[in-house]
Amino acid sequence: MAKKNLDELPPSNSGRWLLLVAVALVVGIGVVLAMRRGSPAQPAVGALDGKLIVYVRPPERASEPQPVETAGATPVRTGGNMSLEVQLNQPAFSYLVWLDCGGQVLPLYPWNSQTLEVRDIKEPPPERRSAKLVYSPLLGSGWAFGEQTGMETVLLLSRRTPLPKDVILAELLTPLAGASQQSGKLTVLGLDGGATSVSVLLPAAGVDQAQTLAADDPLGQLILRLGKHFELIRAVRFAHE
Repeated sequence: MAKKNLDELPPSNSGRWLLLVAVALVVGIGVVLAMRRGSPAQPAVGALDGKLIVYVRPPERASEPQPVETAGATPVRTGGNMSLEVQLNQPAFSYLVWLDCGGQVLPLYPWNSQTLEVRDIKEPPPERRSAKLVYSPLLGSGWAFGEQTGMETVLLLSRRTPLPKDVILAELLTPLAGASQQSGKLTVLGLDGGATSVSVLLPAAGVDQAQTLAADDPLGQLILRLGKHFELIRAVRFAHE
């Protein structure tokens, strides 16, 4: 039996069909308008949080990394090396800087991947994607300690947006004035977004928090200056003998 086209439909069927088309159009327009108004607000993302893990290797056991807070891991010695791991609760842009015993400010991540090809902190950091996990250097190698002894300091500077080009790290990272008074002591300091004072995350052994901050005041002042530009700062300081 031949099918009837629309013009051949009885008036009642044609009117019903047009009504269905009109309803579909109204529903479609409503959906589009709702989408233009935006989806429901997403839950606010929590504060940026995370930690910096420093692994150290003695000269005679360069293939056996151990966290710097492990008993006997410090003081480190010339000929040994370190590697860094950053763990964050959400993707962010991280910058790792090494303030060595000789007073040098060495850019690590994202400037260098495997070797210290870039040694001038005045060099703008290359662009990298935000990440929750960062290794410096790449797995299987380490940053070698120099001949100078004193206190080694590693800084983690993180934020959820890239560092603006007009913020010059070299101008913020003034070398610390002299070595820490806590020679031989491991200290971990931190500053989180919105905080107005530096926290002692791991006080030096046998020293309370107030004494730790007093002895490491130059480092604390540096962290506070950096806190104007970063949401999360971690500083790990340990002895090199």
